[in-house]
Amino acid sequence: MFGLGMSCNGQLTNASLAYLPYMQYNPFGITNFGGDIQIFPVDNYQQSQIGMAFNQVAQASGWPAGIFGGYQMTPQINTQAIVANVQSMVAASLNPMTVNEVNQGLQAIASERTKLQAQLQAQDLKPEDKTAIEAKLKKLEEYEKQLKDIGKAGLDPQSAYLKANALKVEVINYIAGRSDGSSSQGSTTDSSTSSSSTSSSSTGSTSTTDPSSSSSTSTSTTSTSTPQNHAAWADAFHDATFKWGTDDEVFNACCEDITKDNVIEKMIQYSQSYSGESFMEVFMADADKDQKLKYGRHIQRALRDKAQELGYDLSNDPDYIAITKELNSMFYIDNGVADNFNALIKKLAAKMGYQYDYKEYSMF
Repeated sequence: MFGLGMSCNGQLTNASLAYLPYMQYNPFGITNFGGDIQIFPVDNYQQSQIGMAFNQVAQASGWPAGIFGGYQMTPQINTQAIVANVQSMVAASLNPMTVNEVNQGLQAIASERTKLQAQLQAQDLKPEDKTAIEAKLKKLEEYEKQLKDIGKAGLDPQSAYLKANALKVEVINYIAGRSDGSSSQGSTTDSSTSSSSTSSSSTGSTSTTDPSSSSSTSTSTTSTSTPQNHAAWADAFHDATFKWGTDDEVFNACCEDITKDNVIEKMIQYSQSYSGESFMEVFMADADKDQKLKYGRHIQRALRDKAQELGYDLSNDPDYIAITKELNSMFYIDNGVADNFNALIKKLAAKMGYQYDYKEYSMF
């Protein structure tokens, strides 16, 4: 392979690694300087008089031998082969990613379907609630079919991945109540579910019942979240974090969904959905520094605004002061600040008539 007959020991250079996938298609040269191996394209073929060994494709194309066994001549590069090779490498990466997106969407649908079917069995279920649940089940069935049909559509790997990702995100947003089901993929709007959600969010009633109860309503006159959506939100965040790697898109969306009007209910719902865990400890353990800063402050301000609404003075509250100090750190945000968040949440929940329990931060 090495026309110069030299001994090529050592490591490939970084530039050589970048060119390596195209060696079998393009003319290339190989040298061995400084103990490293250099692989490089030959672009000035007519002037190349040093001994170089080109690949078999180049030799088979009739490249005449030069001095020291090298070859020189304007090559005919097989661009179609290059494109095919690149596409195959892309497909090898995108195909499993597409399968993962589809599976995540199907898992979210299966989880939500189980909950909705359980709600249909409630003896005191109102007719309008039954209609809304059945409509949502139908919508989830449509999403399920769209996800399963991606593999049958004959799409190229990139298009298949983008469609799978868009559908998965839309499913999660629909389950969490951030979407009415109007799909960019061409599905129809679930009007009954949308109207039911609008009706429940515009009542403005205040409840002091357990926020995880199916009969309780939001404590705010402006919140569009319902207790059922709090459970879906908790599931979405849990599934986005308790896996190999983090689904940052869902993680960020769940954090952005927190407002002063739902922050306490969502924190209670998460701890009830996943006993022994708190949202804040999972958040701190999974977030990177930018997410801790951005969404940590977002949650802090939601709690601050809720405290002001409840008439709770934060000026001398040790936990709120500790949170502020930690989030202002320039270099490192200690995950243990989750305990200060939880302590403050517990105080505000008590002011609202709720009970909120948590364990001290213990995650790595």
